[in-house]
Amino acid sequence: MLGKPLFARPRAFFLLLALVLALLGGCARRPPLRETRLVLGTSATITIYDDRVPRGIMERVFDRVVEIESLMSSNASNWPDSEVLTINRAAGRHPVAVSEDTFEVVERGIRYSSLTNGVFDISVGPLVSLWGVGTPRERVPTMDEILAAIPLIDFSRVEIDPEQRTVFLPDEGMAIDVGGIAKGFAVQEAAELLRSEGVTRAVLDFGGDVYTVGRRPDNNLWRIGLQSPEAGRGGIIAVIESSNTSVVTSGAYERFFIQDGVRYHHMIDISTGFPARSEVVSVTAIAENATLSDVLSTAGFILGLQEGIELFMRIPDVEGIFVTEDRRVFVTDGLGERFRLTDPEFRLASIESVLGR
Repeated sequence: MLGKPLFARPRAFFLLLALVLALLGGCARRPPLRETRLVLGTSATITIYDDRVPRGIMERVFDRVVEIESLMSSNASNWPDSEVLTINRAAGRHPVAVSEDTFEVVERGIRYSSLTNGVFDISVGPLVSLWGVGTPRERVPTMDEILAAIPLIDFSRVEIDPEQRTVFLPDEGMAIDVGGIAKGFAVQEAAELLRSEGVTRAVLDFGGDVYTVGRRPDNNLWRIGLQSPEAGRGGIIAVIESSNTSVVTSGAYERFFIQDGVRYHHMIDISTGFPARSEVVSVTAIAENATLSDVLSTAGFILGLQEGIELFMRIPDVEGIFVTEDRRVFVTDGLGERFRLTDPEFRLASIESVLGR
């Protein structure tokens, strides 16, 4: 699995979800406080709608996000001494002591790798490096390179020691990559920091990873727009209502490059070493846990329609939206009236028809 590259260069289409902001009738007495910064390889916007905002809150929240980025980046140009890169450089030689944050993300990464039966795999670093999607090094690797990298990918062989708080990769050439999980962790940490400072109404949009805190100023649910997955089409195809929830979308159009007329996107199927291919063009995961949403949106995309839906249905308190090439939209039952299709060129389809019920 290759998740959303966390610390690569941003692109305009990287914003998969757009807030529907024409909703502020009965809004707070003061204008919202909004700030945008380039962090985690994308444009991140935090908007606070409370009447009273803690002094310096934006600085504290963005500092926390940058702290996470500095620990977990795989981008040697920006963060050459990150803990993730240090772990990878020590592969086959010795364990590396890490911070509580990095240890927690690696531990969760191993747990979620198991949850998805290795579709998401935190040890995917060798393939990430080969393809280089979203970096100046992006290219199609040779089959020999891919076949040499695949045996190095096995999350079950990543060794962690909770007492010493160390991470060890037993074979030289192994490498972890937390691009499919650390952004969700950072979003969750940012939301928790806002809450701890007394913020009750806010929206965080980190390059398409959206988290809503509380409710709108009029006390209704927030409305999140789901962007069309068709390149060049633009617009919103559906609206999702949300409160204290993470909404994350993965799509083949999110990050890609074209070589010899063929498009190669960033989500790699580790069973083949190539970008995943199926009828699915985007998957949205909705959950309270932003880290889990981050993982499942990617895993669902790689698995494809049937297996992706089955994965979502096995996990409590998670909902999903699957969009296919022929413009069918499959929505898990728990979303109910919180989901509304707005584009007549797309049509709702029955999950039961996919599962053979």
